[in-house]
Amino acid sequence: MKRILFVLTLAAACISFSAETSAQDLITKKDGNEIKAKVLEIDNENVRYRLFDEPEGVIYTVRKNDILVIEYQNGRKEIFTARQGLANNILDRDQADNIVPGMKYKALRHIYSPSDYIPAPGYQPYSPGLSGVLSFLIPGLGQMICDEVGRGFAFLGGTYGLGIVAVIGMASYSEAGIIVALAASAGCLAVEITSIVDAVKVAKVKNMYSEDLRRKYSFDMNLYPSVQYIPAGTGLQPTAGFTLAMNF
Repeated sequence: MKRILFVLTLAAACISFSAETSAQDLITKKDGNEIKAKVLEIDNENVRYRLFDEPEGVIYTVRKNDILVIEYQNGRKEIFTARQGLANNILDRDQADNIVPGMKYKALRHIYSPSDYIPAPGYQPYSPGLSGVLSFLIPGLGQMICDEVGRGFAFLGGTYGLGIVAVIGMASYSEAGIIVALAASAGCLAVEITSIVDAVKVAKVKNMYSEDLRRKYSFDMNLYPSVQYIPAGTGLQPTAGFTLAMNF
């Protein structure tokens, strides 16, 4: 009976925590920082909010140009771009004005959808297939080779943490211990599968991001033959040369 009451209490706590978490707005800034908030007002320039855990606290203001996306408590998303202010829920990859070097996946996932990924000709810095295989062998390793080390260690730590719980549960040789071990083993398998899927998504998104960065910051340099006229004693004298043209 005590075990049933414990399970019911734990389930109620999880439901309460889930409901509390889902009732918050999440502001993700372009530098990758996330703010758990309650959005109060959005005008032409700024967003005003209170911190989620301080519902009667100070009202803060953040510039819209510093915000990447706001996820509201009802699941609706609004993405901000430097060019057009508040955009629709889906951002066209050609409108990549709001990306800057050094952005992480937790910010990029609001801009790019892995389902839109098409391998571009030429250099692709990350391999979705290799990332998935490596995360199958060692959970989180696929994320690490995509320069998402913290994300990779989160999957690795979760897998091995659940594995340790499973071993301890089996070693107890009790009914409760076996139940805990089975639950931990199932959780470990779920984390590993999630890690594989996530690694593939990370690689695809980072490839699209890298391609947009290359297009945004690259330039072409061309050398053309040309003729210039310089002053001489009898007038203008033609002189052959070259012209260096740079297209940004």
